[in-house]
Amino acid sequence: MNDFRSNKGTRRAAGVLFLGGVALVATIATAAAFNGRDGDAGVSPTPAVPSAAPVVTPAPSEMPEPTAAPVVTPAPTEAPVVTPEPSEAPAVTPEPTDGGGDAMPIKVDLANATGNDVYVDIVDASGRLVDAVSGTPGDGMSVEPYTLHVENVDERTLRLTWVDFPIDNALALYIIDDEAGLHFVLVQPEPANGSDAVGFDRELLLTFDGAVSAGDIEPILQGGLDTIGE
Repeated sequence: MNDFRSNKGTRRAAGVLFLGGVALVATIATAAAFNGRDGDAGVSPTPAVPSAAPVVTPAPSEMPEPTAAPVVTPAPTEAPVVTPEPSEAPAVTPEPTDGGGDAMPIKVDLANATGNDVYVDIVDASGRLVDAVSGTPGDGMSVEPYTLHVENVDERTLRLTWVDFPIDNALALYIIDDEAGLHFVLVQPEPANGSDAVGFDRELLLTFDGAVSAGDIEPILQGGLDTIGE
């Protein structure tokens, strides 16, 4: 019995303490509220500490990358093709004194008693001829027709004499040099319509690069329009 009462008294004392504590807390709260309304309590309210304004860090503005100016490559222009105009090589007429070394014809006009147009083209295959000129024939014939007479004028010059009709004519003389020595072949065209006139001398003087002997020459007169050797 005693324990139950004792415990009961203990619980009652604890309840009184609890209620007293609640009353004390309510009183403090009321006083705080009162002081807050009229500000006469002499206790300055603690001012609110303003919160610092947030520091705004501006975002760095990116510098624009410099844009390189585009490189314009000009289109290559093709050079125009220039076709040179063909230039005509000037015609070269060999002089009688060119020696005939390249076997080009050497034209020699022949003097004659009847004034006809007579000439001879010389082809020097020997390369030894240095000069060719007309002789001065007399009136008439001094050698047999259809023969070619050769004689020395000096040790380097030969005189060739033959007979032709008193007509215009174009002859050709070939000078050939081989192991047997020099050969003269004279091609003399015949008159186109024939002729019963007497013949006249024709003369040609040939000078060589060294001594020559008429006795060593083989002369041939070839009539007609035949080519050499026919």
